Amino acid sequence: MGIERFPWLNDSIIAYKNLAFSSSSIIEGESGLAKKQLAKYFAQKLLCSDEFAPCGICNSCNYFLAGSHPDYCFLDNDKCSSVLHTYSKAKKEALTSNKIEGIRALNEFIAMTNSVSEKRIAIVFDAHSMNINAQNALLKTLEELPENKHIFLISNQRKYFLPTIYSRSSLITIKNPDSQDLDQWIADQGYIDFSSLNFAPDSTPLQIEHLINNDLAGQYIDISQNLNSYCLGEKTTPDLLKFYKEINISFDEKINSIILFLKTCIGIDQDFYKSHPAITSIENIEFDTAQASDLIEELVDYKYHLNKVSSLNEQIGLNNFFYKIKNLFS
Repeated sequence: MGIERFPWLNDSIIAYKNLAFSSSSIIEGESGLAKKQLAKYFAQKLLCSDEFAPCGICNSCNYFLAGSHPDYCFLDNDKCSSVLHTYSKAKKEALTSNKIEGIRALNEFIAMTNSVSEKRIAIVFDAHSMNINAQNALLKTLEELPENKHIFLISNQRKYFLPTIYSRSSLITIKNPDSQDLDQWIADQGYIDFSSLNFAPDSTPLQIEHLINNDLAGQYIDISQNLNSYCLGEKTTPDLLKFYKEINISFDEKINSIILFLKTCIGIDQDFYKSHPAITSIENIEFDTAQASDLIEELVDYKYHLNKVSSLNEQIGLNNFFYKIKNLFS
């Protein structure tokens, strides 16, 4: 799968075509923006021995593409490069990006002499799962990292790390393509029956692709249309409860869908989002965004308690929130 499949990465690729990488780089952006693929592209580029890196045919590229480059390692939240097992006595399941043992093994790897390439590269995928101890362990390495060693931190959250990590790193921010570019990308992938309107605002390309490939593309529209009809008075509370009872998602996801609907309504009302054909209930009312925000906070708090007390009654909970939603639109 070539990096060219992700055109929203072009600006970052072009920017670093002739620009030297710092020893530490943070790639931030929402989930589903191919940040992992970008980091691996940069890693191959740095390890490649050809002037026009990454060439894809030199010994270094062959090692990298085969997943056996001795000067490259990675961590994510559930696994790591096999090479890191030799740098730690900890159990394999502890060598992940969310545990200090994984970061310590990565530190040991990056400190070793290069084997094949002139550089040595480590990537921490899911770096937003690093706790404070893991960040402090990594920081010690960043403070003394030589020019031929490079660490990439890939995060789904912005401004997550310690300020001292940011001060020692270059920041690469990946933004979600706008709706026009996203529609073009969806069509280019062969999904001719879909557009960005089929999905929640701010959905990222790979999130959309996942939903399409798993036959979940119509779910957002179905939920939005049912909630919208309810807010317009076209559906009763028993109708909506029946719909939510039959839809094949968890109770937690049902609460998330209500939160998303309210956030979208706020976004449309405040002109953050374009109007959506499935959400028309706010067009002829004076929408109280403060009250909607309070309801979102209440839903988030309910989710927190739901995760702690799994016996909470689904129908009673939904009925309570549907009543409050109805009041917002009356």
